[in-house]
Amino acid sequence: MKRGEIWTLQDDQYASKARSVVIVQSDSIGEFDSVILALLTTFDNVDVSTRVMIEPSDSNGLHQTSFVMTEKLVTVRRSELGQCLGTLTNLQMGAISHQLAVVLDIACS
Repeated sequence: MKRGEIWTLQDDQYASKARSVVIVQSDSIGEFDSVILALLTTFDNVDVSTRVMIEPSDSNGLHQTSFVMTEKLVTVRRSELGQCLGTLTNLQMGAISHQLAVVLDIACS
């Protein structure tokens, strides 16, 4: 499991069916049995400034335009993740990192 990968998550807190999530936790923090994720939605959120739009591609495994909800972070056990769908590009992860810094009020260098 690596930062930028899109996985499925079955979590009754957020949805009754498996949903897509992206790993946002640093790869250098791998010794824990948990991982920090950002939830994805397919609901059109173009006007929500904290969301990052991701178009489907062969490399990310998504089937429709999705939005990374950088304001909706969750920490789950790694064992709760289902299947790896694909990986986001460095450019997409840069946009997500920027929005995470805004949401968490962390200065970007």
